[in-house]
Amino acid sequence: MNISLAVSLLSGIFILLAFAIYNREIFRGSSKPNVVSWGLWSMVTVLNMASYLALTGDILKNSLSIVAASATFVTFLYIFQKNSGISLTMTDWITLSIGVISAFVWMVFQSAVFANLTLQLANIAAFVPTYRSVWNNPENEKPLPWFFFSTAYLFLNITVFIRWSGNAADLVFPVLGLFLHASLTALIVFRKKYLKCFKEQIEPEAEETEGAEGGLAFSE
Repeated sequence: MNISLAVSLLSGIFILLAFAIYNREIFRGSSKPNVVSWGLWSMVTVLNMASYLALTGDILKNSLSIVAASATFVTFLYIFQKNSGISLTMTDWITLSIGVISAFVWMVFQSAVFANLTLQLANIAAFVPTYRSVWNNPENEKPLPWFFFSTAYLFLNITVFIRWSGNAADLVFPVLGLFLHASLTALIVFRKKYLKCFKEQIEPEAEETEGAEGGLAFSE
């Protein structure tokens, strides 16, 4: 088997595995995904898939984006039907605007390169609601599916390097995708550890305070 085909298949397998685990966690109620992020991602991934395919002209480099676009849209529909209301922040409106502008630029100027690079700004903005959600409550997300998302993007980067065509623009989407997913994974893990350590430090102090108050009340 061609090595680039094998690596590309691994990328597709890991992205499907990540989505399977993620949707299982949603079904169990152990993950509380941000519906706005997933709505934005469903739009961005479809546009990104189309523009990246036009940019590279390489189906193996696009195997992840094709699978991701389909699975992201299905996941968004599942999350959407479990949420009763959606409110958009300024960041969300900016992301939507960037996506629309990118599609407009692509249609008018026929520039897949500019459209895809512009979409990466929307991709970054789409992560902001989930970053914010995890920062406030890391229990909203589980690290395992995001680790598999990161692994899928790692294999995508390897595929791009193996099939390198000399076009630097080919690297922007996979490198940024790896960074965004890996950094979110790290944020979930370290934020959970930080809050756990903070809680362990606070509880003994609270118990000592309660004990001291009890002793004062007894002596009185």
